[in-house]
Amino acid sequence: MEQQQVSSVTFEGIRGLKPEVAELYGIQLQLDDKGNPVRYAFKYKDNVKYRGYHEKKFWMKERGKPVLDLFGPPANAGSSKRIYITEGEFDAASLFQTLGMTYPVLALPSASLNDAFLKRNVPYLSMFQEVVYAGELDEAGKKAAERIYAAMPEKFYFVPLTKFKDANEFLMNGAEDDLKWAALKPQRYAPDNFFCTDEAVKKAILEENPYEYVPTGHAGWDGMCRGLVKGGITFIKAPRGTGKTELARFFEVAMLKADETKIAILHMEEMKSTTYRAMATYDLSVNVRTKDDARWNNVAEDEVVSAAQRITQDDRTIVFEMRAGDDPMKILEYVRLAAAVYGADFIFVDHIQRLAYQSAQGVDGATAVLTSLGSQMAQLAKELNIGVIFISQVNDDGRTKYASALEEEAIICVLLERNLDSEDEIIKNTTHLKFDKNRAFGKLGSGGYLFFDSETFTMEESNTSKAA
Repeated sequence: MEQQQVSSVTFEGIRGLKPEVAELYGIQLQLDDKGNPVRYAFKYKDNVKYRGYHEKKFWMKERGKPVLDLFGPPANAGSSKRIYITEGEFDAASLFQTLGMTYPVLALPSASLNDAFLKRNVPYLSMFQEVVYAGELDEAGKKAAERIYAAMPEKFYFVPLTKFKDANEFLMNGAEDDLKWAALKPQRYAPDNFFCTDEAVKKAILEENPYEYVPTGHAGWDGMCRGLVKGGITFIKAPRGTGKTELARFFEVAMLKADETKIAILHMEEMKSTTYRAMATYDLSVNVRTKDDARWNNVAEDEVVSAAQRITQDDRTIVFEMRAGDDPMKILEYVRLAAAVYGADFIFVDHIQRLAYQSAQGVDGATAVLTSLGSQMAQLAKELNIGVIFISQVNDDGRTKYASALEEEAIICVLLERNLDSEDEIIKNTTHLKFDKNRAFGKLGSGGYLFFDSETFTMEESNTSKAA
């Protein structure tokens, strides 16, 4: 393409641009000796940029020479309080034409802005009261916008381009009026972790679903918070022996009964086979948690395998482990992997104190480790819109062991209560769910009961009269 002979040039027929605008901007369509288009040429101050007519391939006339200038006719800051900048040469000319040739519009030479370019151009741009970015806010565009924003945050605005991705597309599709009115009412720019525009309000309301949930099938729990909730941490705390791991198992199975929901599981106090056998037990309603249990209940090992495969539903159940020597904060990486790569909607971690014990700081640093972990995990859950269920042990005085800060980070906290001293087997094996924090839906108090059947080794919902 670059070697084709150019015999003539024209300013006409250039992507919807008026010839006088194309000429003003130094945008040529270069033709061969038969009048066929060969390439476009864009005249920069110290170089010429070419683009193939039939393919989007760019090259510079003077290769290796950095382009440090904005593209387009220079404007005096005294002539306008506002200047527009775009990401492409065609876009600059298109926007200038759309705005009735009344505002200065210049283009960035590329979306990759180096320090030399900024040092050369920021002083000039700063002479204007408003600098308005009218380019595509894809990943590259955001990087360019944020570099300029950092240099002049109080002056920087942007044009929300919603109908087409850039100014030239608006022009080519006859949507100049849409572009014009959007450009004349620019919005203050903010980095992607700040939200302060009308478009940000609309996008958040229409695209985000706060406290999305999946029902558990447990009437008491669902009555308090509609199900297991995404976007934060659910913190389940209990003294030793009150059924916290079994409660996690009950909810894991419940999530797998929901359409398409995927779960990731980290049970740090048991082998993988224990996890799978326990889930098979729920599928069979027969205790097969050990090889002996299966044999005593006349269940062959291949039946156990089939039951486990049936209930875990292939890739809808992701079991993972902490490796020996892993820093406890490594779980953040594993959770992100489980959610972003494997598609997990809910992550179960049982029990959370075991992570602190893995720390090189030992027990003395356990509180600091869990405090840091809690704040980062809460942010990760919100970012990925997943539910993280932490199972925690409490001391005899009812205080969370090393992990009180996790309660502060959680959106839902549930205390498990169980009368282990009762002589009544039903009461002794019944766990009460007590909600003492419910940021999502506000309901506090009793969330119902669960009964552990020591024959089948499964949990099921119980009513208050049975537990009384």
